[in-house]
Amino acid sequence: MSKKNSELKSFENRFSEEIFEVAAVTASLGVGAGKAGGEELWEASIDLIVWKDLNSSEPLVKKEVRLAWLTDDKGLKEWQKTIKESSIIKIKLKKGERSFMLVELIDADYKDEELKNILLEDLKPVFYEDELLGKFKLDKGIKLFETDITWAGEKGRLYFDLDEEETMKASLKTAYELFKNQKHWSDKIKAYAASELLDLANDWIDEEDDIDEITEEMFIESIELDTISVYPKGEFEIFFFDGGLFAGHCIIVSGNISGSLDSAEIAG
Repeated sequence: MSKKNSELKSFENRFSEEIFEVAAVTASLGVGAGKAGGEELWEASIDLIVWKDLNSSEPLVKKEVRLAWLTDDKGLKEWQKTIKESSIIKIKLKKGERSFMLVELIDADYKDEELKNILLEDLKPVFYEDELLGKFKLDKGIKLFETDITWAGEKGRLYFDLDEEETMKASLKTAYELFKNQKHWSDKIKAYAASELLDLANDWIDEEDDIDEITEEMFIESIELDTISVYPKGEFEIFFFDGGLFAGHCIIVSGNISGSLDSAEIAG
């Protein structure tokens, strides 16, 4: 058995044998894909936000579920063009415990009034109003609320996860602390990033650069706020533009409003 056939067989074993004909609404993120090391085929997927069995009198199911299938490099590009985000599709699929397997795409632009009304409702913007931090807009693709901010004199964006109401309020309490003492936190976080990454920054100095050494002061003055993400147990992640210290990679500092700063690293 070839490697591709082995991967296909292993993938298909995750799903039942019965094939269902279904109409569904795709989520606001398009087709994505992942591949473990050594595998030849991509596992492509797109989320469905609602679906209904076309050969059953059962009501539609409003529950997010992952639709997945295997494909090669060329096929992935074609699928990403064919199955669009926020659309209505008609497909054949097999069901698994936690996801569906795409068997056949019948229609990438299926007409269904019931699903169309749900899709139109889903396309409406969703906002969260906070009395201290203002209005946040939901990015439905990544399930994050976001808003523009000015923090310690720098412009950026603030994010928190879509979740239960109490959990979201707990995340915003983390933000309240960061904003109440913003200069203190900004100074502390930038100094921590410098202490953790200064040696690495000096390792990145290029022969064509005009400087021989980056000092702590130079490091702190170079980095600029990009985004702040806050979480319900006091945790936060702050992303900074690197100011050219790491050839455009971002700097991420993680910590907690209890006072601990846990890590500073570069990414991207």
